[in-house]
Amino acid sequence: KGDLIALITTDVELLEIFFAHTISPVVIAIVTTVAFAVALAFLNPWFVPLLIVMHLLVGVVLPRLFATGVRYLGPNIRRDAASLDDTMLDDMRGLDEIIRFGAGERRLGSILEQSRELWHQRVKLSLNNGRFGGIGGVMVVLATALAGALALVLAWYGLADVDGVGELFAAVVLIASSFGPTLALSALPASLTQTFASARRLFALMDEVPAVEETGTLTPAYSGMALDHVSFAYSDQMAGHGSNPNADLDQDANGTTRHAAADHAAGVFTDLSLEIPAHGILGVQGPSGRGKSTMLKLLMRYWDPQAGLVTMSGEDLRTVDAHHRRRVQTMLAQETYLFDGTIRENLRLANQEADDEMMRGALAKASALQLVESLPDGLGTQVGELGGRLSEGERQRIGLARVFLRHADLVLLDEPTSRLDAFNEAVILQSINELASEPRGGDGVGGIGSGDFGNDKGGPDSAGQGVAIVLVSHRDSTMRVADTVVRV
Repeated sequence: KGDLIALITTDVELLEIFFAHTISPVVIAIVTTVAFAVALAFLNPWFVPLLIVMHLLVGVVLPRLFATGVRYLGPNIRRDAASLDDTMLDDMRGLDEIIRFGAGERRLGSILEQSRELWHQRVKLSLNNGRFGGIGGVMVVLATALAGALALVLAWYGLADVDGVGELFAAVVLIASSFGPTLALSALPASLTQTFASARRLFALMDEVPAVEETGTLTPAYSGMALDHVSFAYSDQMAGHGSNPNADLDQDANGTTRHAAADHAAGVFTDLSLEIPAHGILGVQGPSGRGKSTMLKLLMRYWDPQAGLVTMSGEDLRTVDAHHRRRVQTMLAQETYLFDGTIRENLRLANQEADDEMMRGALAKASALQLVESLPDGLGTQVGELGGRLSEGERQRIGLARVFLRHADLVLLDEPTSRLDAFNEAVILQSINELASEPRGGDGVGGIGSGDFGNDKGGPDSAGQGVAIVLVSHRDSTMRVADTVVRV
């Protein structure tokens, strides 16, 4: 999001300015004021109180008043700037939709309105800065005038002899020229109000509680997963308890009755129980909005359920080491993200040691090899930002090829054929069926997060068994390859 981009760029830069250009002026102002006070004490001690009082007014009282006057402007400016960044990024990503629906003028109007509001906030800050800067200049003139008046009084009442007139003149000049570093402090609130707002935003980000705490250490060989009476709700929703009376009881192809519950009133689902096999293909079918994608993310431990238990190989998923879990599992989401790079670089995200031959094999299984070979640069073709040079279906097939390169024990597929035609769907379903029949413990190497588990292919108990696949789809045609089908 644009707000996060603003955090890690502009806000961090403002904090750097604070440490590099705020602390040093304060130190310089204090040191120079003390030095001038010592010099005046040798010339004429009567000028020292005047110097200290005026420097306190210019360097402490005036900035304090300034800071009070602009304390709301900094947070407002940072908030409006982040909001504008959000809008700009959103519009750039959705530029095609804006053009198709003729919404350019409306979106431009929104950008202009936010820009004007941000400009007004900055103008207010500049006006306050100029106002207090002018007051600081007036106070310097006043200090000089008071120093001159004090010199006249001292000379008039004979508190300084004839030889001391030069010292009085020097004292006045010292006071007049001593305010440079201190005047710089009066302008600090203009930048500090934004700096403190940036610091609060950064600290708020750093203080965010992770969705899950990764403290597990177990590395069990994969022998299945399970959702045991799981209830889950997003945000502040509270998952209810007990079974949903509207839950479906369906029979799979083998005649086995399976239970899947979903309670939309209480949350995403309530009291959901599901067994993920050690191998073979489990199909999960149902209309949109029934929590199928959320179920996969719970298996990946994106979140923990509010009630119930998620297990891997009989162990609480919270106790399983995160690196091991990521080696064992892989997932294809509905939206495939491609990084701004080549097809080869995007495929190596799944397996850093994959060579071109392995990539072509994975692309063939994903019905994408012909596409890639038809491109002028083949695997070296740049996909563009967000994979924008490829269609949604092409991105989905590249993402599926990454899954085939991963060599995981458990493969989670979320609508893997939703953007494909019948021919490509048939090819991919055949590849998925073949993947489920392939023995675990192949020569593939885990990619990101493989850690020390790159050679751990599920242990001796799982050697020779096929890969476990959870296939989520609303299409009947996709469910044909499933050994067992659960409907939600």
